[in-house]
Amino acid sequence: MILSRRTLLAGLALSGAGVPAFAQEAPEAQRAPVELIEDTLALPSAVRLGHAHGDVIMIEYFDYNCPWCKRSAKDLPALLKAEPDLSYVLVNFAVLGAPSVQATRAALAFLQVQGPENYLPLHLALFGLRGTVTGERAMAEAERLGADPARLAAVADSERTTGWMKDAFKLGDSLGFVATPSFLVGTDSYVGGMTLAQKREAIAAARG
Repeated sequence: MILSRRTLLAGLALSGAGVPAFAQEAPEAQRAPVELIEDTLALPSAVRLGHAHGDVIMIEYFDYNCPWCKRSAKDLPALLKAEPDLSYVLVNFAVLGAPSVQATRAALAFLQVQGPENYLPLHLALFGLRGTVTGERAMAEAERLGADPARLAAVADSERTTGWMKDAFKLGDSLGFVATPSFLVGTDSYVGGMTLAQKREAIAAARG
């Protein structure tokens, strides 16, 4: 089971292929509607890392086939170490085509089978792969990390997983996220890639 062709094509329009990322200047901050931030945090597919009740919440919408998201993932352990009071939330936002849709299905199945406390190793492993991250490769990494393959396959293909993906897509669309990665930091949104230093600047700004 995959998302509808109409939904997938709409997602491809959000790929951000023409949007420069990791330029010298950070993406411009835009005030985000509080209700959309709250809706994002309420997503059952959202994975919270770092401080359980951080003084700042940073949310990343990402795609496993986005090269700029790969760089963001590489910086994530250093960011969490440097910002111990930060809550960091991951939102799977599969907008870069069918391989991303299927990889996200596998990732969300792992989340449901293994729990959010075990998700970060899979997240980093998928971004550590070279080349296109497909559903098959994501399933292999999930199995390597201890998930039962039969259960993974069933959950990946479930209506629940489909619903999780559609809900995240609708919210990202409502937030105007036309590139991956895109971020919510406090009450501001940033569309496009950010370096580690730029993330820390945005976090400092959110702290006021």
